Amino acid sequence: MPTELPEELVFKLRVSWRGQKQEIVIRELDTVGDLKQLLWSLTSVPPARQKIVGLVKGKLPGDEQEVVKLGLGAAAAGKVTECMLIGTPEGEEAKAVGPSQLDDGDDVDYAAAETRRETERAVQSARNRRKLKEAADKLQLDIMRPPRPGKKLLVLDLDGCILDTSLWKGEGFAFPTEMFARPYLHDFLALVSPHYDIVVWSQTSWRWLETKLVELHMIGETKKGDYHIVSTVDRSPMFSIYSERDGKPFAHEVKALGILWAKFDQQYTPANTIHVDDLSRNFALNPSNGLKVKAYKDALTRDRMSTDRELLYVARYLLQVSNHDDLTQLDHSRFKKCKLPLPAGVSDPLKLAEASQPDQSSNGAPQAPPPSSDQPPQ
Repeated sequence: MPTELPEELVFKLRVSWRGQKQEIVIRELDTVGDLKQLLWSLTSVPPARQKIVGLVKGKLPGDEQEVVKLGLGAAAAGKVTECMLIGTPEGEEAKAVGPSQLDDGDDVDYAAAETRRETERAVQSARNRRKLKEAADKLQLDIMRPPRPGKKLLVLDLDGCILDTSLWKGEGFAFPTEMFARPYLHDFLALVSPHYDIVVWSQTSWRWLETKLVELHMIGETKKGDYHIVSTVDRSPMFSIYSERDGKPFAHEVKALGILWAKFDQQYTPANTIHVDDLSRNFALNPSNGLKVKAYKDALTRDRMSTDRELLYVARYLLQVSNHDDLTQLDHSRFKKCKLPLPAGVSDPLKLAEASQPDQSSNGAPQAPPPSSDQPPQ
């Protein structure tokens, strides 16, 4: 993959909003979606509510279109273009925005053969590489525990992966957060922590991320175990990438692991990093590092609490590959069928399901005995 970034034309916009003017800078390979994201960061007006007046006649091009489609060609470079933003900021709408602000929408598997060309295009895109570098340069991490020499990195998603947020803090919410935790969460964390440093990366704002982790007893004074959580990352360093699906433009944000590799230079690399998430599209720039799990929903139903063993399967797999030299060479989609041996002296995590009691799960929620039809892989 090319390492040098190409020279790009630079455009200046003077944006009027609520009687004030702000000058912003965008670049040739930036998209209309990038412009909207920048305006969101400056004004708190989310892209869906933005109306940008004065850049083009009529409707703006799609978010996937480069800003040159706005008429910002070479002649506009160095000049200041005037425009106006209209829209309601977050927090001023009639109904408050909830903790899970982003719609899952449709997922896309960038590791699949039919999307390989889109993956290569996304990885090699000069615009995406610049966005990654900018995000890495800007990101300030709060190091909770120092990285350990020789340990692999587990990047762990939160919403839909280890926590059901479909009803979390919703209207009429009357249950503790741990009731929405995926079964065996704390067993999982305890099993993998001796072998992996953990970074929790959530597609939500930092204040909700910290609240969730404290209430799940993963960090803070009430944490239930000695989990080696190095840091947390919210949605702020995520950026949108653009591709096609079914012949139509498709845009979504991505968790670019290169940001973490840049922040922890030499400590974490593609070879020793694995990313567990319920959305394949988050693996777009690093498909060989992604392990997709089933989304965790309907946490309060008896059937879900009784049968969900996803984290035990993931723990088992992470232990099996903990001594592998290069995690990018493995097919993580077959994690439940992996036949590699466990580390010496380590019991099969799936035995925890066999020993679980009907009225007590490892995360504090009611847990029924597992059905006999779901046996551990041989």
